[in-house]
Amino acid sequence: MNGAEPRRSAPGPQEWRAALAARAAEVARDWGLALGPVLPGATQGLVRAVRLADGTQAVLKLEKPGQGVEAQAAALAAWAGDGSARLLRFDAARGALLLERLVSGEPLAALCEEGRDDAATAALAGLMLRLHRPAPPGALFADAHGWIRAIEACRDPRLDPRLRDRALGLYRDLNAAARPPVLLHGDLHHLNVLRDGDGWRAIDPFGATGEPGFDAGTLLTTPVSWLPFQRDLAAIQVRRVALLAERLGTERGRIAGWGFVVGVLKTVWDIEDGTGDGRHWRAATEALAPMTRA
Repeated sequence: MNGAEPRRSAPGPQEWRAALAARAAEVARDWGLALGPVLPGATQGLVRAVRLADGTQAVLKLEKPGQGVEAQAAALAAWAGDGSARLLRFDAARGALLLERLVSGEPLAALCEEGRDDAATAALAGLMLRLHRPAPPGALFADAHGWIRAIEACRDPRLDPRLRDRALGLYRDLNAAARPPVLLHGDLHHLNVLRDGDGWRAIDPFGATGEPGFDAGTLLTTPVSWLPFQRDLAAIQVRRVALLAERLGTERGRIAGWGFVVGVLKTVWDIEDGTGDGRHWRAATEALAPMTRA
C-alpha cells in the first residue's frame, strides 16, 4: 500500500488480469505499439515490453486509474529523465504509462549481494540529490506526512506497541524541526533503481512531497531479500547512516530516525494489505534504534 488512495473493493485476480490484458491490447492499438513479453515486478498492475513504430524499445505500465498513478506520472514528468526513467506518454483515464526502457535493467540490489553495499548506498544518495527538488505547481502528490497516520491508527497485535510508540515519538521530533518539503520518490529502494549504462536511474515512484529524509529512510530498510540476513547488520546500518549523512548534508540521528519511522510504516502497510506481519522489516529497523535521538 502506498498511502496515496483509500483502498476499495477489487475484482478477483483472474478478472483483474483479464481486464489488464484487454486494456494493454487497447492502448497498444491506439498508440501504435507492438506488445512484447510481460516483465516482472508489477504487484497490482501490468508491465510489458513494447516496441514503438520506429523500433524503439519501451515499457508499457498499466495501473489502477486514480490519484496514485497520476502522482507517479507527474513525478516522472517533473524529472524528465534526470535520475529516473523518462515518461514518454500518459493516459490518466486508462492508468497507462509509456516509459523509456533502461539499457541494462540490473537492479541496484545486485551490488549488495556482491558485497558492495557502500557503493549501493552512495548511488542512492546521488539519486536523491538529483530527484529532490521543489514539487511542480498544480500536480496532486501524496503528502508523505499523511502516511504516518497509518502508524497512529494501527492497533493490530502484530505491530509491537513499543515500536509504534517509538516511531511516533521520533516522528514528532523530526517534524518539529522539519526540513523544507521536496518532491519525493516515495519508494526509493534497491529494486526500484536500475542500471542504465554507467549510471543508475529510478523507476516506479509513488510521487509524494515531504522531507528528504523520508527517501533516505526507505533505503535503510532494504533490500529485504538480503539486509535482514546479514550477520553484521548493525555495522551495515552504521555505515549507511554515516554515508547518507555525509552525502546529504544532514545529521546522522535524523537519517536514522527517518529509517526507523519508515521501517515501522512499512510494517503497518504489510499488515493492512495482508502481505505479512512485517517481520522482515523489524531487524533492519531495530538496528537503527541506537543511532536515533529518542
